[in-house]
Amino acid sequence: MKALIASVALLLTAPARADEIVIASPAAWCPLSCQAGSAREGFAVDIAREIFTAAGHRVRLVNEPYSRAVLDVRAGVFTATASTFREEAPDFVFPTQPISRNRFCVYVPADSTWTYRGAASLSELQRVGVIDGHAYGTALDVIIRTSPQRFDVHAGDSLTERLLRRLQEGGVDAVIEEENVVAYTRQQHADLAPRNAGCEAPNYAYLGFSPRHPKAQTYARAFSDGMQKLRRTGRLKAILATYGLVEWPAWPPP
Repeated sequence: MKALIASVALLLTAPARADEIVIASPAAWCPLSCQAGSAREGFAVDIAREIFTAAGHRVRLVNEPYSRAVLDVRAGVFTATASTFREEAPDFVFPTQPISRNRFCVYVPADSTWTYRGAASLSELQRVGVIDGHAYGTALDVIIRTSPQRFDVHAGDSLTERLLRRLQEGGVDAVIEEENVVAYTRQQHADLAPRNAGCEAPNYAYLGFSPRHPKAQTYARAFSDGMQKLRRTGRLKAILATYGLVEWPAWPPP
């Protein structure tokens, strides 16, 4: 009897079991998300881990193609996606603080003289490579949806490298991709040398929590609070610096 009472007392006084927050994201999105289990899993994963570890939780990265990751997080298989635009998954639960600032640019062969002058100028090209499931912003999304014959849509792994190689080999006239991902991919593959023909305005992406997770709202609030603390303490700047990036201005502005 004494042993039973002691066991119950121990259970009552022990700390609550830590949650495991599982983030699904492609390995090819370096420096946002990289290979799971590697020394550098990506700055979005590092930011999430810094915030949630301080709250007593574990963070684990699982690599999946982005379109699959969105489906699995929506279904509640995993907790969150690493870097998602609100319009890509409007049913997800988002923090008020973004996890990344992104800018989509149009890349062309190094010897091309074509210049990007807004979404309408893509009509001057025959084939443009894009990634399945991506939201590129209102203007680009409209032209991709209304002129599907003009776009090569790709899914799977190593997408940025594959798209840039297809561009270099002449399979497409241009590729639309996020500039941080292209810069990192070029660091890893020096033979890839596209030219940046112009960019859209910057946009902000978020850690997107599953609408089926019972703690999604709690996690979203914890992330927003934690992100503000990382800014105040300089930890955000330090994390980004390890990937050769600089801290973006606070959003929403204070």
